[in-house]
Amino acid sequence: MYRQILVLACGILVLAEPAAALRCGSKLVSVGAPQGKVRKYCGEPESARVRSVYRAGRPRLRVRGADVNHRLDQELLYADRAVVEVVLAEWTYNFGPRRLMRVIRFENGLVTAIEHLGYGY
Repeated sequence: MYRQILVLACGILVLAEPAAALRCGSKLVSVGAPQGKVRKYCGEPESARVRSVYRAGRPRLRVRGADVNHRLDQELLYADRAVVEVVLAEWTYNFGPRRLMRVIRFENGLVTAIEHLGYGY
């Protein structure tokens, strides 16, 4: 009996989608996905809102890649503090009255959060 429950629980976990993910047809969109991928898999959103904000703080080291000698190409920062523009976007998807509506939040073109709303219409 214990073994059957364990097998059933493992099967449910394998089939469950991640908490911060959105299923569009047979495709799964999760945090970190680019806007183009979301549009390709889910189509056009019901509504979209875009705005820019400016964030200040100590800049982080940005690694762009490694060359053939495995040296990292790093961005040099000369100021102690930096202000950067961040483009925020919110796309709302309405999948009809039998599914929950979703709000996908983007920062600079990448998914940062996926929220559930009430049932669609």
